[in-house]
Amino acid sequence: MTTRVNLTGTISVSHAGDEMRPEDMSGVIGRMILVRLSRSNYAISRTALVDDLWEGLEPQSVDSVLDATCSRLRKALTHIGLPGKEILISTGGLMQLRWPVATKIDFSEATRFIDNAEGTYKRGDYAVATKEATIAYSIAQRPLLPGINREWLIRDRSHLRSISERSVQLLCDSWREQGDLQSSLLMANKLMELTPYSEVAIRKLICSYVSLGDKAAATKVLNDWKTVLAKELQIIETREIEDF
Repeated sequence: MTTRVNLTGTISVSHAGDEMRPEDMSGVIGRMILVRLSRSNYAISRTALVDDLWEGLEPQSVDSVLDATCSRLRKALTHIGLPGKEILISTGGLMQLRWPVATKIDFSEATRFIDNAEGTYKRGDYAVATKEATIAYSIAQRPLLPGINREWLIRDRSHLRSISERSVQLLCDSWREQGDLQSSLLMANKLMELTPYSEVAIRKLICSYVSLGDKAAATKVLNDWKTVLAKELQIIETREIEDF
C-alpha cells in the first residue's frame, strides 16, 4: 500500500484509504515538524529542530511541548495504520521522519516530474513532457504552510517557485512544438507573471504573439516590459520586436 504525503496545499498523510488531516497534526508546530523533517534526507539534531520551529522564541517548556507534539503525531500516524513510533524517531539527540519505502511526497514528486519532463522534452516526446510538466506545476503552485514565516520555509518556497518557472517555460515550448499556439501563449503569459523582468519570458511572449499573427499585441507587451524595466529597475531597453 502506497503512503502519500502532501506538504503543499492542504497538508495530509494518506495510507490504506485513511487520511491524517491538518486538524490531526497537533496544531501549527505539528504541521511544521512534518514539513521540516519530511524535507530532510537525514536526521537533524533536536536543537536544530527547535531553532527551526521557533527561531529563538521558544517557550520555557520547549522540551515538553516538542515531546507532547511528537507523541500526538505518532498517535495520529498509528491511527491511519502506519507505525508511528517507527516513522517519527527521536533518539540520541537526533530527530527524523522515516517514511515507508515508496512513500510519495508531493514536494519530491514535483522535483522528479520536472526533471523527467526536461529530459523527455529533449528527446522529442513533447506529449509526455507536457503531462509531466503539468503535474510538476500543479504541485509547485500550491502554497507551503501559508501564513508561517521561517528561514527554511523561505528556501523551500523558493525551490517550489523555481519548479513552477521551469514547468511553465517547458509547457510554453512543448505546446508550441505540438502546434497548440494558444496554449503556448497562455503559458508564456503565465511565465511573464512569474518572472516579470525576465528576457526569456518576454522573448517567449513576443514569439507567441508573432506566431499567432498578432504583431500589435507583441509590440504592446514589449513596450509594457520596457516601461516596467525603466520604472522599477532603472534599465533602459532599446531593442525592438525584430531583435527578439
